[in-house]
Amino acid sequence: MTEILDIIPFQFLGADARRRLLDTLEWHNHPAGRVIVRQGDLTDDRVFLLASGKVDVIDHRRGPDTKVAEIEEGHYFGERPALFGIPRVVEIRAQTDCQTAHMPGSVFLDLVRNEPHMAHALTFILRDKQGVFTEFDRFLAEVRLGAQRGHIVIGKLLPIYKQLYPSLHRLGHSTEVDYNALAYVVRRLPANVTNTFMWFATDEIPVRYAAAQALFTDTTAEARRRVTWEMMPGKSLVLLRDGMSDLLDLVSLLCIYAVEARKLRRRLRDGGVLCALASEEDAAAALAGAFSPYEVQRLEALWPGEVHRRLLDMSLHHEDISIHVYRRTDNYNSAHAETWTQQIALATRSLLGAHPWELPDDFPVHIISSNTHSVTNCLSPWLQENAERVLTWGREAHPEIMDLPWEEPWDRLAALMRPFMAAHPEMVPIRMERDAAVRVQLDETAFTGIRVQLFDLQALRAVEADPHLPRPSGPGLIVNIDYAFGQQAEPIVANLVNLFGRRIRSINVLGKAGGMRGKRGDILVATAFVNQSQDVMQSLPQGVDLERLRSRVKGREVHCGRVLTVLGTVLQNDRLLHYYDKLWDCVGLEMEGSYYGRQALESRELGLIAPDTALRFVYYVSDLPLEHTATLAASMSPLEGIPPLYGITREVLTAVFE
Repeated sequence: MTEILDIIPFQFLGADARRRLLDTLEWHNHPAGRVIVRQGDLTDDRVFLLASGKVDVIDHRRGPDTKVAEIEEGHYFGERPALFGIPRVVEIRAQTDCQTAHMPGSVFLDLVRNEPHMAHALTFILRDKQGVFTEFDRFLAEVRLGAQRGHIVIGKLLPIYKQLYPSLHRLGHSTEVDYNALAYVVRRLPANVTNTFMWFATDEIPVRYAAAQALFTDTTAEARRRVTWEMMPGKSLVLLRDGMSDLLDLVSLLCIYAVEARKLRRRLRDGGVLCALASEEDAAAALAGAFSPYEVQRLEALWPGEVHRRLLDMSLHHEDISIHVYRRTDNYNSAHAETWTQQIALATRSLLGAHPWELPDDFPVHIISSNTHSVTNCLSPWLQENAERVLTWGREAHPEIMDLPWEEPWDRLAALMRPFMAAHPEMVPIRMERDAAVRVQLDETAFTGIRVQLFDLQALRAVEADPHLPRPSGPGLIVNIDYAFGQQAEPIVANLVNLFGRRIRSINVLGKAGGMRGKRGDILVATAFVNQSQDVMQSLPQGVDLERLRSRVKGREVHCGRVLTVLGTVLQNDRLLHYYDKLWDCVGLEMEGSYYGRQALESRELGLIAPDTALRFVYYVSDLPLEHTATLAASMSPLEGIPPLYGITREVLTAVFE
């Protein structure tokens, strides 16, 4: 009987686990022709070990009784419903008389979670032998091939894209318009997406377009700082920020847009609709005839006051989208990153009176990658001095914010700052002038898309900051940079390390990530990163005070563990996410962490920074990609996002100040 557990990957179980499993297994004999697993079954998640005989793998989707493979004794089958939460993909039928031993899916998952050697072996089987990433790898290969050839046609990519079944694009295969997914991409694509046919994507601005800012119209997206200009009607120039992440993101967003635009266009087939959309007077009636009141409301939220024009664009466009890729070098944006770094050097001299290389060797420098506004608000003397004014305005203008059950009252200020400044634009320069006592802000990003603020810790000792922060213990410098995008993070950190060297005392990454477990607003502390593109893991030294962090985010779980760095958040599907959740035990996913971490660890090994340089990677959960109602396409409420963001910001700043 024990030979059954010589089947790989069960062969790698420890002695105790083997004994427990043998007690659990149920044995059955199957005559030839018996169906063991029914295709499409939603209730059966058993995992089978084939002790003797052969079974056929039948896929009725390809035709009645179509055999696609056979499995011989000494192998297992049926693991995917337990691992990926899906129905039975194929039918398994006894080819000969055979004997099986099966376990419940829950027992199999316990083995995966608690027996690391078995789980590790299973990752190789699933990825290399069974091709669970086939669709993802194929899409990635097509994009890379198109980039090498210099031309990508979105229409040709769509059949491959749709086979991914991205978690963010739940209705991709439905005739129903996915307004959540459409809203997500519209905020991240340039405003002229509805009438652009050709996207000229380049890592460097060609010499002939050196004056692009003066020649062309800026159409950079609201939620992607990827510099974009409209060169002429129908053609736009996109400045890529890194080697692959940015291009893959652009292509993925355009795929979602094309799928949803096609659905909208098909709702407008009536010939008279085009003429009606071309007339503002008749457009409302045309919309009412093609869409429900709820749908019109969603469209108006996407394109206020210009829905009829956008739909007219789509009706004429037919998603004929091409991307011309022009790459001058293999090292994307090195010139931009170097120019950006030079600007930081000059700003350091402006703030501290010395270039980075002129600072004392023991002068502490702390690198923080954040969304910039949380750090800026926590360290703003203007905000502390005007807190009551902002709150008084909030009680009148935004009682819906003020009346929320805030655990930390100060967080109301953070929630009010954006609407307050929008209502009082005259206060923007006044705040900038006051906050200049402690910081320098670089608004010019040298086309990296990464804004920077430098804070003088000595100056911060003399002002009031967030009341939950201690005063800095001595002089020093905080270099607070906006999020890098994907692989862009690695050269950015490398340039900062080369600029400040062994003066760097800590490298901190705080921001948002997708959660594999828990709920929105929970906290993730990365103890290691798993890089999806290579399926490799790098461990991190833990520099976060977990007890203090938990006290700052009461009522929220703090999940410590591995975090997945993905090539593109848009491309992740349920199967990939379950794979990294169950087999790699990842607690979350994001796009930059492993690139930050690899460069930081490499710099320590090379002696470019001190061996005791603290590394902190802490995130709040902004979305749950495996929960249909909590993906990135669904916006967060203030209570879900602000308290955890400011909680982790205060924790990082406290560690820096101490």
